[in-house]
Formats: sequence, structure tokens, C-alpha cells
Amino acid sequence: MNNDIDLSLYLVTDSLMVPKTKTLAQIVDEAIQGGVTIVQLREKTAETGDFIALAKSLQQVTKKHNVPLLINDRIDVALAIDADGVHIGQDDMPLAQARKMLGDNKIIGVSVKTASEACDAIKGGADYLGIGTCFDTATKQVSGSDLRGPAGIREIWQTALDAEGVNKPVRAVTIGGVNEYNAVHVLQYTRAQKIDRPLDGIAVVSAIMAASNPKHATETLKRQIEFALSQSWIAKHRLLGKEIVERSEESVRHAVVNVFTRVRMPSNVRPLIQHITNAVVTNDSANACLALGGSPIMASSDIEQKDLAPAISSLLINIGTIDQAHVAGMRMAMREAQLYNTPIVLDPVAVGASGFRKDLVQELLRDFAVHVIKGNAGEIASLLGSDEVQMRGVDSVGAGFTDPVAAVSSLSRRHRCVVVMTGVVDYVSDGIATYAVHNGSRLQACITGSGCMVGTSVATFVQAVAHDDPLVGALAGVVAINLAAEHATSRSDVKGPGTFRQAFFDEMYNITGEDIAKEMQIRRVG
Repeated sequence: MNNDIDLSLYLVTDSLMVPKTKTLAQIVDEAIQGGVTIVQLREKTAETGDFIALAKSLQQVTKKHNVPLLINDRIDVALAIDADGVHIGQDDMPLAQARKMLGDNKIIGVSVKTASEACDAIKGGADYLGIGTCFDTATKQVSGSDLRGPAGIREIWQTALDAEGVNKPVRAVTIGGVNEYNAVHVLQYTRAQKIDRPLDGIAVVSAIMAASNPKHATETLKRQIEFALSQSWIAKHRLLGKEIVERSEESVRHAVVNVFTRVRMPSNVRPLIQHITNAVVTNDSANACLALGGSPIMASSDIEQKDLAPAISSLLINIGTIDQAHVAGMRMAMREAQLYNTPIVLDPVAVGASGFRKDLVQELLRDFAVHVIKGNAGEIASLLGSDEVQMRGVDSVGAGFTDPVAAVSSLSRRHRCVVVMTGVVDYVSDGIATYAVHNGSRLQACITGSGCMVGTSVATFVQAVAHDDPLVGALAGVVAINLAAEHATSRSDVKGPGTFRQAFFDEMYNITGEDIAKEMQIRRVG
């Protein structure tokens, strides 16, 4: 097989989804025009003669566009039409026998759902893996135990890359519920951690086959794939290599000032920061957003998220006070945000306080891409599955982590996002570099919602550099609000928490780029 074959957008057909007004060949033709790079014909119930006739009609289309056509399972059909190859499952013809029948020049892909199956397929000479099942799907009956999620797909992919005794590049796609909304999340989250290598593509069925306009649906998917593989911050950082790993603390300080100045520039249109947040802090968060340079919108209903999404600059999800209606709004807002690659900041307030909260956050992190997770030490510990730091309600209890740098960098690498951990010293990590922020005031801990307002500040600033350097954007948010707290505390009219709250908003508004440059106290610690 030619290892240069493009697996980036892999279409698996389903004749049951073809409307009466079109043929399968027409849909495949439109999909290829939109950007599909390889096609698999899957017909589980067709008689042999009908299957061959359908395969020939598709082959005319794929040959016209110079796109490979694979046949699912049926080696006899592949041989009958001289297809480019086959895709086989664990219950189909053994790989070695399929290779013997088809020869070395044909493509053979193998479905796998465990690490051992992946290693066996790679060692057996499979040209690529179809790793599943990522998410639940309507096209196939999948038991709960077979749903891997992006984390499970990544584990299998990493194991396949580590397999010994393989004499050719390992290649793979993932399948199962992948669509235009989650394609970027899937491709970023499943990147193998050791060598930071992405999957070669995604395999889709209903995202194209069930679309009213297959070409348009494919074009959207293609844009999302290209964004994930070349335009996202994770992809850009991989290309920069040493330049990003070894950049100086001074260059980061300069970048923080630039981000702050850009957002606060009077001539700029204020970024629209959507908050789905808790009832306790809604008013304070909105006022903080305005004072810092953003424009808040507090919209939580699932009904309006599709209309709002195109205009949103960043989305803050705060689970402080939650019910089923809020959860529906959060999920819909995050879904729509992903279509526009809008940065999402997740504040998992009191995530360890109840099973409901913990399950919700795990589901959100499985299903949606977030740019930043912001939490206190207890919340970060809960997400890590650590009992080193305990929680009492929304508060973190005790001295904190013995190694906070390891905690935040580990969580960052796990979820492919920036992690902000607040405390006496704040820590910000993108999994490559970790910074300690020493700005802040003791009075922040004396008012309700100060931690939630850090989330607002991060969301306000991170949107400016979300796809280039979210670490810097998050640092700008943390430094800005903490420095405002310092300025407020130093005022002669501040006598305690009540007067501090009012002064705090004033100083968020008054803080300048010059203040940030002179007074920020950040240090690279990892």
C-alpha cells in the first residue's frame, strides 16, 4: 500500500440514509467534491449481485476523483470489481488470509476496540486502524462497555504507536459519533502524548450521509479537520517545537502585556463573553466582565444557543448552581461553540462535593473541547482523582498539593487544555510550561464569587489568543484581576470585605497595561 494515502476525511456509506430523490453514487460524488478523501462501501444485508452492482456505480465516481474505494468485509466483492482494498472487523475474515487473497498492493484496514486488537492488527500488516467506538452512534448497536470516548481512543492509539516489531508507519482513524461539532475536540484530545502525534483522520457516516447537503456538510468537516491539524494552538505549538518550549520568561511577560492592551484598546469592539454561571455571582461576574473590557451576556437557555453562537467571543461554563435546565443550556452552548471553535472556560465549582457534579464534569470534558479549566486546589484534585486535597462545599481545605506544578501540568496534558489553579499562589499551565502568579490579595477570599470572577477575567482575555497561545491569555486574566485586587486593598477607603468589593470593581476598570508591565509577579516554575 502507498503510505501517502489521505485518511483525513473517511466516509463510510449507509444506503439506509439515502433519500428517495438521490442515489448513493450521487451522495458520494457530492461528498468527494466537498473534501472526502477515502470511501468505504458498507452493505451488511445486500445480496452479492446487488452489492457488486452498487460497488461498480461508486467505483465510477471514486475513480473520476482519484479517491480510493474500499469494500467493507466482502473480499469477494472487492476482488470482483478490483477495488482499492477492504476494511475488515474482528469477526470477519482473518487479516492474514485477506492479505493473501488481495496481495500486497491493496489497502486493508482493520476495526479495533482494544489495545491488544490494535497491536495484533499492526503487527499483522494492517495498513491502518479504525479505532472505535468514540461516541454513541445511531448507525450501529454499541454496548456501553465498547464506548471509548476520546480518552479511550487516545490510549489505544498510543499503544499502537508503541507496538514493537512494526516495520511501517502506524496509521489510524477513529469512528463513532464524530461530526462537525466534535471533530476538533476528537482530533486534539486523541493526540498521542509521548510523541504528540494526531490520528490520521476521522471516519464518519451520518454526519455526511444524513446531511441535507452532503457537499456543504463535508466542507464544514474538512475545515474543522484542517483547523485541528494545523490551526489550533496545540498544532501550532507542535510545529514551533523548541521555540515554544524554551521561550523566556521575559517574552511571556511581554506577551501578557500585549494581550491585556489589545483587549482594553478603546477602539476595539468589546469581546462578547457568554456566561452560563451560578446564581450567586451573576451580577458580579457581569460587572467584572464590563470593568475588565468585555461585554457580558448571561444566556443559559438551550433554545437560544444556536442563534447566539456566531457572535460569542468566549464561553464561560460555571457549575456553581446547577439544575437540569442549566445542564441542557451548558451542553447546547458548548456544542455550538465547538462549531465556531470558540474558546470555552470551564469552572468546575465544587466538583468533588457530589456525584452529580463529578459525573457532569466528566461528561462535559469527554464530549466537549475546553481551552481552560479553572479551579481551586480541591477541584483540581477531584478532577485528577487525587485525595491529597479535600473539599468542604465550594472551598479547598488544607495546605494544598505538595507538588502543585505536577498537578496542574498533569491535568493540562490529560485534557489538552490550559489549567488555572487558584490559591494563595496561582498556577497556570499548558502542559509545556507552568507559571506561578504571586499577585493577589487576602481580601479576595473574604467575598463571595472572587474565584468565579477569575473565570470571567480569564474568559475575557483568553479569547484574544485562544488559537495561538491560551497560556498567555489565561495568565493575562489571572494577573489583571489579582492586580486589581492588590490596588483595591491598598486604598485608604477600604476597611474590609464590604468596601473591598466596591473598590475591586473600580480597580478592574482602572488597571492599565503599564500597571501590568510594572507590577505583575509571575515566575516560570515548570
